Amino acid sequence: MENENISIMLSHKEFLSKRWQQEVREIYPDLPLDSDVNIDNYLNYILNLDIPTDDHPIFNSIPKWSKISLDRYNYIEYILITTNIWRKIILETVEKVAIENEMSVYQLIKKYIFRMDLFEKHARDNYWNLTRIVILEKDKLINELHSERLTLIGKMAASMAHEIRNPLTSIQGFLKLIKKNISSQENQKIANYLKIIDDEFESINMQITGFLSFSRNREHDESYDNISLIQIINSVLSMLNPRLIQEDVMFVKKFKKDKMIRVQKKGIQQVISNLLNNAVDALLEVSHKKEITLSLKEDDDNVYLYISNNGPKIPDELKDLLFTPFVTNKSSGTGLGLTICKQIMQKNDGDILFDTNEKETTFILSFKKVLH
Repeated sequence: MENENISIMLSHKEFLSKRWQQEVREIYPDLPLDSDVNIDNYLNYILNLDIPTDDHPIFNSIPKWSKISLDRYNYIEYILITTNIWRKIILETVEKVAIENEMSVYQLIKKYIFRMDLFEKHARDNYWNLTRIVILEKDKLINELHSERLTLIGKMAASMAHEIRNPLTSIQGFLKLIKKNISSQENQKIANYLKIIDDEFESINMQITGFLSFSRNREHDESYDNISLIQIINSVLSMLNPRLIQEDVMFVKKFKKDKMIRVQKKGIQQVISNLLNNAVDALLEVSHKKEITLSLKEDDDNVYLYISNNGPKIPDELKDLLFTPFVTNKSSGTGLGLTICKQIMQKNDGDILFDTNEKETTFILSFKKVLH
């Protein structure tokens, strides 16, 4: 009896095909429909219960459909909607044919639904696997392009830094000779000038160290030492104080006690110097009282340095890109400063985050505690 019912349903394939195409066309008027051969294969799979599902050749065509559909339209939506249309049309037809031919259709309907659901599951699984592969390939390509870009920046930075560092090394040598051969009592003014030159020289040297952090050449890696965080901060401030005075910026330090951290001293000096100079730059736009605040906090594992200023909020469109190379809102900026800072912090087993609002912008540096 079941074979007779199957035969009756197979005789309605042409009707089912036309009805399905009509309803799909109403939803997707511009979508190229499956060929008559594909539709016929699908109906044979659903209606011909004599062929076991695992052996049906229609499953071999799913990967090809997935690839074509992924390139053209939202395949998963198409599969779900069109399968539901098939389900509705086939069940309505089974009900109509059953009444006309006095068929017993309950078991037949169960088997049809099972086969439709099985096909849909295979189609979904194949689509998700294909999508996952495409996403992984794109991620790999993006990472490769990013790495190539940073490598290029590293080569440019290393070349430029070497060109600058060579004459600076000569200047440093002559400065030492001059300081050694003057009497500090008789030439106090000259000694003070030399101190300023020496501080500025150190500042330039830190900038070069930052640029060299883009270079993959390990010879430029500074050693790691246990250092007082406040000592690093004071060293940076000694060079920054003239600019703070010139720009009329109030500087507030909120330190309860010193913390020891294990880092590359010059690298961390570069980070703090960059953030403090950025803070002063931000305050150039402020007409009210200008203020920069430094504070230290800690938890069980980390020490945190908060560098805050009461300048304008960082624009929303820059927030997610702030540490990306060449992203800046400064007219004369290179967009490398914060990228270098991020890299130096990560190289020192730390991190840099920020928080910004209309009243205050804060950069937070985290350092691992030194284990005693």
